[in-house]
Formats: sequence, C-alpha cells, structure tokens
Amino acid sequence: MEKKSGGLAGVVAGQTAISTVGKEGMGLTYRGYSINELAEKATFEEVAFLLIYGHLPDQAELDSYRNKLSTLRGLPVPLRTVLEQLPAETHPMDVLRTGCSVLGCLEPESAGRDQYGVANRLLAAFPSMLLYWHQFHRQGKRIETETQDASMAAHFLRLLQGRPADEVHIRALDASLILYAEHEFNASTFAARLRLPRWRIFIRQLLPGSVHCAGPCTVAPMRRLWH
Repeated sequence: MEKKSGGLAGVVAGQTAISTVGKEGMGLTYRGYSINELAEKATFEEVAFLLIYGHLPDQAELDSYRNKLSTLRGLPVPLRTVLEQLPAETHPMDVLRTGCSVLGCLEPESAGRDQYGVANRLLAAFPSMLLYWHQFHRQGKRIETETQDASMAAHFLRLLQGRPADEVHIRALDASLILYAEHEFNASTFAARLRLPRWRIFIRQLLPGSVHCAGPCTVAPMRRLWH
C-alpha cells in the first residue's frame, strides 16, 4: 500500500510573484531579487516598497515613502489604553495581533483608506504598538511613539533604548527586518490566504496569519532585542 505524505506536501497552494523559496536554485527571493543581495545592499523601506508596490523605488519614491511612514507612527489614545491593559507576560505576537484588531476598529477600511494605505499604516504602527506596551510594563512609562527617525530600524531602537541608536545596530536590525519580511507560502501566509475568498477586509485577513507567527523564529530575535 502506498504511503501518503502528511500535511500539504505536494499540494499546490497557489501562485505568487511576491516571494519564492528555492526557485532555480536561488534560495529565497523577493519579486525575483535574491535575499542575499537585498540584505546587503537595500534598506527595509526599499524592500517593503518592493513587496507592496512590485518594484524597487527610485530615490524620490523612497524619500516620499519614508516620509509617509514616519507620519503614520502615532497611536490613538484608545489603542494605547488597550495596550496598557495587556499583561506584561503576553507574547509579543499576541500584542501585535490585538493591536492590529483594535486599530482596524478605530480606523476601518473605507473609500479613502484602501489596502495599500492599511498596509502602510500597520507597517509604521507595529513598532510603536510593541514598544509602547513593552515600555509601559517594563518601566511604567507612556512613551511618545512619533519620532523623526528616517528608518523603521532606527525608530524601533530609539523607542526601545530611549536614545538614538548607533549605525551598526540600526543596520543589523534593518537587515533582520529584510530577512523576515517574506517567506512565500509559510504557515502564516497560508492561514491568511484561506480567509481571502470570504473576508475582503485587509485586517481580517491578516489576523489569522498572525496567530501562526508566534513560534521560535519570532521569539528568539525579540528576546535578543529586549536584552
């Protein structure tokens, strides 16, 4: 009797031009670009633009995109209140999942807030959510989450350390964000896609995927940052 493979082995889950693993022996690629090249030569904002809009930005597009993200870092008061109520021992991914859900209620999708706008808002707000919760429970501080830092890595480290970070640490975190940005049809992506035919609202599709991001691959980097 032929033994069947377990899980989804051999099952075609879908087609994507965003990210591939092992295509033509290239390893991990984002829209055809090797992850090695992107991690070495690009910034996270360039990679985020590439993944969302389909091409690498020129300098004018990159400057505009960075400026846009920097204006989206603030957190509404009701969201801050919810973050303060979450226990200190909450898993960081559960903090982000809850923050995402609350922000979706406070800022629902509309004609003037499409999926690109929601994606950029979440991208800019996630570091603010995580660090606001962390600093509130760690030091009892209600930090200001809007900064003038040009990059998400610099913004994240400033909120974490309470001071500007050095360029070595900024570049290290920037490369890490690039490496974690996409991984084709992993568990979280697959879970989110299962909701696609039924839920057309961006955040509702995102929430099931976030549940599957709470494994060791996300825990270990966060623990290193905390310490």
